[in-house]
Amino acid sequence: MTRRARVVVTTYERLHLLRLALPAWARQTFTDFALTVADDGSGPDTRAFVAAFARTAPFPVDHVWWPNEGFRRAGILNEAVRRSAGEPLLLFTDGDCVPPAAFLAGHVAVHGPRTFAVGGARKLTKPESAGVTEEVVAAGGHERLGGFADRLDLRWKGWKSRVGVALRRPRRPKVVGLNIGIDRALFEEVNGYDEAFVGYGLEDSDLRDRVMATTPRPVVRVLYGRNDTIHLWHPPAATAGAKVNLPYYETARPTRCVRGLADLRG
Repeated sequence: MTRRARVVVTTYERLHLLRLALPAWARQTFTDFALTVADDGSGPDTRAFVAAFARTAPFPVDHVWWPNEGFRRAGILNEAVRRSAGEPLLLFTDGDCVPPAAFLAGHVAVHGPRTFAVGGARKLTKPESAGVTEEVVAAGGHERLGGFADRLDLRWKGWKSRVGVALRRPRRPKVVGLNIGIDRALFEEVNGYDEAFVGYGLEDSDLRDRVMATTPRPVVRVLYGRNDTIHLWHPPAATAGAKVNLPYYETARPTRCVRGLADLRG
């Protein structure tokens, strides 16, 4: 039987964080979902951990892996969706994020035909993250972390996104890949993530731009400050800020990408 939602968790060689993230999905108040770990080439330790987690998880768990050939996040996300079972809601997040217990329920509550839901994350400091253990996650202690300034900033981002969408401003709503919920039919309409994005950055912004260019316009749900996940600290990726995809991002990209869920190059 097809589940109500498919959670797709990306990872690459951050097993110490994935060990904290996956157990938080077993605490969700909404339980009619399946989960895929979309693995962009991690080693065998990650495979072994996911397999062990899957044996006791209260929901189906898949591990979609391919060899490491550089940063190919857009591609592994598409591959995870290709191998999924047709769930109507797709929720994309990262393996360095530990969701609150009601996180998935919050996305399910706003999901409907052609919906596109965006939210953010409380970004923990290095000392805060160091205090997050499996025991803390099991007790829900991570849900209380994150400072007032961070929460205020998330609400501000939510307000800007809602106003930007209402005024039809470009590049709104603000989108962060660790908290995206999208109706599967809408994701398929734009042919998923554009696999021309290879290397760090902008694949989520591209997805947002193409989704917002569809007709009729999608139903946007802004969840910043209302349904945020919790991001564990880690050093930034070596390629962060390189802007390798910016020249392509600034071209006139079709709403239905050519290299996506399906390869349309003929």
